[in-house]
Amino acid sequence: MKRVSLLALLLVAASISFAQTADEVINKFIAASGGEDKLNGINTFQYNQVISVKSPMGNFEVPIQYYKDKNKMYRMQASMQFGGQNLNFFQVISDTGGYVMMPALPMLGSEGGLKKLDEKERQLQKYQLETAGFFPNLIDFAAKGSKVELLKDDKVNKEDCYKIKLTMKTGQEITYLINKSTNLVARVDTKGTMAASMSGVGAVMGGAAGSRVEKMEVSTVYSNYQDFNGVKIPTKINIKSPMGESESTISNVKINEPIAAASYEAK
Repeated sequence: MKRVSLLALLLVAASISFAQTADEVINKFIAASGGEDKLNGINTFQYNQVISVKSPMGNFEVPIQYYKDKNKMYRMQASMQFGGQNLNFFQVISDTGGYVMMPALPMLGSEGGLKKLDEKERQLQKYQLETAGFFPNLIDFAAKGSKVELLKDDKVNKEDCYKIKLTMKTGQEITYLINKSTNLVARVDTKGTMAASMSGVGAVMGGAAGSRVEKMEVSTVYSNYQDFNGVKIPTKINIKSPMGESESTISNVKINEPIAAASYEAK
């Protein structure tokens, strides 16, 4: 009996020693992504994304340009062909205000035009001002007032992943699945306003979509990581949302390069 008890204790001790905490998983992710110094050293972050959407309304592409200046400015500029129309729209968030330019979409009840975000809306989008890589919410999360929880392991494309739920001080939640082999983010699951942002154009279309945004759920898979200035960035993204399934590519990544002054303006 003593031998059996000793064996049981050793097995328990071994399982504890190999168990991971949320902080340990996030630290592994940070190291794999380039390291804390590299990530926190990003002051400006720019990249292009082309989303190829297949939906009941037809197939179309959405080219998007992203511009970020650390804690100062975030801009998303996009255009698309929809129903014979050439639609152009953008979103600008700054440390003091926020604006959305929405195209006119009569079928969704949107007259279009420039809209100023109220302070509550701006606060929900304020995380966009962060520039520490592609998943900046995980960097220094505690200092930002966010909390993390390690959930039951899961799989993405049959590969084992840690599962982390991050809850921001605004109440917004993001679930990250981090590949156990690479320690890089393999998938992100979101709901509501966070899901609208993850869908690519959902944040801009939110004014037209109304309460449907609150019920939106988006699952985003990241792959084909490449090194840019010592920082790992995913260059292939698959998105599953109420709008349908889409694929996108990331290109023209620029880190710590000047951003054109016009990008800071709400026009």
